[in-house]
Amino acid sequence: MMQLNPKLRAALLISALAMTLAAVRWADTLTDVTEASAGAVAEATPRTRGDSRPAPTQPAPALDLTKLRRAPVAEPDSDPFGPRSFRPAAPKVRGPAAVAAVAAPAPPPLAPPLPFSYMGRLAEESSTTVFLTVGERNLVVKAGDVIDNTYKVEEVSDSAVVLTYLPLGQRQTLPIGAQ
Repeated sequence: MMQLNPKLRAALLISALAMTLAAVRWADTLTDVTEASAGAVAEATPRTRGDSRPAPTQPAPALDLTKLRRAPVAEPDSDPFGPRSFRPAAPKVRGPAAVAAVAAPAPPPLAPPLPFSYMGRLAEESSTTVFLTVGERNLVVKAGDVIDNTYKVEEVSDSAVVLTYLPLGQRQTLPIGAQ
């Protein structure tokens, strides 16, 4: 690539800027075409067909420019930045089945299955400590302990650990077997 002298480069950039400004100034002086002059130009030009016969001279149809205007926009139906749900709509049921479907109450929510695995226990004089695992975590719990603000250990017996799922208040039993 050819290297330009810094002074020559600056002169070329200034001259290009000057020509751009002159072109913008010239384009600003041009007048816009009005409807009347557009119709006059369209009527004055004769039409020709591909076989070079002159077309019959008919006045150009008037353009209805009101069709190009848009109606004022009303308020949007919903908030364009609001939350959206992409779940499919529930299928519509018709007839007697629709009444039965509407009348049937939803079943109460159930606690998820216990995520704990029993590893062992340590029985002391007044309390029993149970060793549980959840995934890679090892837990050491006694009656009254709360696990991850989700489960509360209600009681520990020789055959089971009774836990309460706190969000729903449902009791669940983890069998540990007698040893």
